[in-house]
Amino acid sequence: MNRVAVIGAGAMGAGIAQVAAQHGWQVHMQDVNDDVVGDAIAGIRKRFDRLVEKGRLTGDEAQAAHDRLQVVGEALPECDLVIEAIVEDMDVKAAVLGDIVSQLGPEAIIATNTSSLSVSELGERLGVAERCCGMHFFNPAPIMKLVEVVRGRETADAVLDRVADIAASWGKQVARCADTPGFIVNRVARPYYLEAFRIVEDGLASPEFIDHTMKSLGGFRMGPLELTDFIGHDVNTATTRTVWNQWNQSSRLAPSWLQESLVAEGHLGRKSGRGVYEHGGDAPVCVVQVAVPQPTVDDAVQHAANAFTTSACDAEHDGAEAIVFARILGALINEAMWAEHDGVATAGDIDTAVQYGVNYPQGLLTWRDAIGPPQVSALLQALDAATDDDRFVAPM
Repeated sequence: MNRVAVIGAGAMGAGIAQVAAQHGWQVHMQDVNDDVVGDAIAGIRKRFDRLVEKGRLTGDEAQAAHDRLQVVGEALPECDLVIEAIVEDMDVKAAVLGDIVSQLGPEAIIATNTSSLSVSELGERLGVAERCCGMHFFNPAPIMKLVEVVRGRETADAVLDRVADIAASWGKQVARCADTPGFIVNRVARPYYLEAFRIVEDGLASPEFIDHTMKSLGGFRMGPLELTDFIGHDVNTATTRTVWNQWNQSSRLAPSWLQESLVAEGHLGRKSGRGVYEHGGDAPVCVVQVAVPQPTVDDAVQHAANAFTTSACDAEHDGAEAIVFARILGALINEAMWAEHDGVATAGDIDTAVQYGVNYPQGLLTWRDAIGPPQVSALLQALDAATDDDRFVAPM
């Protein structure tokens, strides 16, 4: 039987353990406190019971999966794979995994679930860089389909192949990527939020208008501003700042002053009751409006936005909707193109990542090709000419 050790029994670690056990792996769970692991296993048991109630598992399958979950102390049994899902601190990860590496066989793979730290540095600090990689699940792990499999500078090809095969056998969609800041999703998705906030800052459209436009024209499940309320503005801005700083403070990834002001005022979104929207009543009520005169849109930008939006979607739209839609989707496509240019991942892996990691209606580079690269280029050139921060400059 295949064996995996999951280090860390918080929400993410428990989710990963559930996925592995449900797919036939013996799971050894470890945390600083055995009671935390016990609570995690009890929670997994309840989720298995709900799956039985919904007809997605039989009672026997649920019991067998539960029986594959075990609490382990400091001494780990022999494992094929170790997945670390503890606090996002390099020193802590290196210390915890350093104690574990000496217990493992020479073929055992060490995977980190980090979303922001260097896989290469962790592998080097552990002294096993060739068999250390990233295995970045998305929360909640039992539901979200994507796993980003991250190659460190010295990760062996066989290790990447093995981890990708494991993730696929667990029912996941795999996107392989290089060890770069934000990997794929946390970098490429940033313009969805940032350009929406900039449109509000520019006085071009209200948050409600932006959210409605992206859902009705683009088929996005949530609008960008309601999504930031759902994620939490503190979490969203922290990720933005990390990625922005690590990518040399690129203007494409620069934080929004409006979003950061929400954090400073404690308006974090749903969890605080207020963000872009007020969440106390029966339905969210928008409470963010930026009082600036609505500027005149450059004719060249409007023409390019109209052509881009007509090519991108079948829905009827007016000029204001075209500007919103084209700025946001154009910025997303541009970031996807930059990610491919920078060697973060292939076009196919980038598209897989955004479809299954953030539930975009289609892959961004596939969408670019459907719109037509000349239309996309014309839009980006028009937007670049009308702005002064180079954020719409496309890769050569």
